[in-house]
Amino acid sequence: MQLEKYYDLSYIVVSLIFLSPFVGYILAAAINNMLHRKIGQRGIGVTCGICHIIAYIIICLHPPYPVLVLAYAVAGFGNGISDAAWNAWVGNLDRANETLGFLHAFYGIGGTISPLIATSLITKANLPWYNFYYVMVSSFCHDLNS
Repeated sequence: MQLEKYYDLSYIVVSLIFLSPFVGYILAAAINNMLHRKIGQRGIGVTCGICHIIAYIIICLHPPYPVLVLAYAVAGFGNGISDAAWNAWVGNLDRANETLGFLHAFYGIGGTISPLIATSLITKANLPWYNFYYVMVSSFCHDLNS
C-alpha cells in the first residue's frame, strides 16, 4: 500500500518487489557452486554482506521504482548465497540436525518479526516506508564496528 502511493503504481506492478528477490535467489542457486570454488567460504560471506548493504543503501535512497526492483534482486542474491553457505557449513558440524534446527528457527523468527517492525514504523510512527532500511543499514554498520 505504501509503495503504491509513493510510486503511484498499481498493485500488479508493485508485486514485482516480491518477485525480484526470487530472481536473485535463483541466480545464486545457479552459480553458487562455481562461486564457492572461486572465492571460498569467506568470499561468500563477504559477498553476501556486500550484496545486502548495497541493496539496503539503494533502498534507503528510495530510488526510481525499477532501481528498487533491482536492489531487491541483489538482496535476494545475497540471501541465496548465504543460505547455501550457512546450511553447508552447519550441516558439516557435529549434531548438525539440531544446529540446523536452531539456524532455521532464528531465520524464521527474523522473518516473522521484521515485517512487524516495518509495519509498526509505517503505521504507528507514521514514518515513510524506507525508514526500515535505515535500521537495517545502521545495524550492519554497528556489526562492522563491533
